[in-house]
Amino acid sequence: MTKEEFLAQVDRGIQSSSSLPVTCALLKHLSESLKKGDPAWWLKTLKAWDKRKFVAWSEAWGLFLTCVHFEVLSDAENPLVPYYPSCGGTAEADPSSAFAKFLADPPESFFGRLKTGHRRSYVEARAPLWMSATVLYFQRKRMLPYYLVEVNAGAGLNLIADVVAPPKHFDSGLILARIGLDADPLQLSDIVQRRWLTAALTPENLAAIAAMDKAADALLKKQGEEAAFVQLAPSAAEAAPKFIAKNIPVESDAGLMVYNMGTTVRMTDPEYEAYKVAMAATLLPWGDRGLWLEVESVRGEMYSNTFQFRLHRLVDGILKQQLMGSVELGGGGNLQIEEAAKFLAVA
Repeated sequence: MTKEEFLAQVDRGIQSSSSLPVTCALLKHLSESLKKGDPAWWLKTLKAWDKRKFVAWSEAWGLFLTCVHFEVLSDAENPLVPYYPSCGGTAEADPSSAFAKFLADPPESFFGRLKTGHRRSYVEARAPLWMSATVLYFQRKRMLPYYLVEVNAGAGLNLIADVVAPPKHFDSGLILARIGLDADPLQLSDIVQRRWLTAALTPENLAAIAAMDKAADALLKKQGEEAAFVQLAPSAAEAAPKFIAKNIPVESDAGLMVYNMGTTVRMTDPEYEAYKVAMAATLLPWGDRGLWLEVESVRGEMYSNTFQFRLHRLVDGILKQQLMGSVELGGGGNLQIEEAAKFLAVA
């Protein structure tokens, strides 16, 4: 990550966050500071990111602001507290001076999280996106029990979308196990890890934070009733196919649904091709009972605002893909149910 790359992406972020006054002001301050020179916080950020790779255009500055938000949530004396609605502050005042004060002497924990942290943001509207394919295939077509696996699952909140907001005609009883894989799974019972989930959301979006809290409380309640309701396991995204193949037994009377969102967009083209090969090998023993669904930004579009639903399955031993639909970040989109149904009907 060079300064020029980061600056260009920050400037793009300013355009896309015009409706978020705190976030927009913070990004403007970062941009102005970097255009003046190389402040100490930037040099330490570069050092923290020395071994890291960022592909998606919002990934680096998104992580940066998440780490800032985490520090504000963790310290009542942080100068940004009065400007963060998530901490009881107001979004109406300009936080630039307070941000400058924070950046003048950030705690070492800030740079530590820049070095190792993985941003996992829960978006209520996107949480149920895995359901459409499972309903079409495992429920309507087969009435087949299945294992549900999410890659880069964070705390596993997407995996309980049917619990948080039960949809009509969705058979949750078909789910044999809900498994969340992540390089660093987040345990909601740990207040620090739960705070990291909150930090991934913008501080002025209180509705999004409330939705995340609702989902987190729902998962904690279910885990109190059934400890293994969601099973979280450590696995980097690129290692997920092998983890699944090793740890989920192939059953002739069960299916497998693997799901990822905002994950493969972070892979380079060669890494993604290798991932597809590995996923095909994992699905192979499941025959026609294995599906892989991706909800990802358009590959090759640096500033993509479109999420595509890419549905994969093996046909005659070859991994095939069907574009199932798309959704725009600003709202709107479509699901091509008939096309997906035809794709799933192929022998």
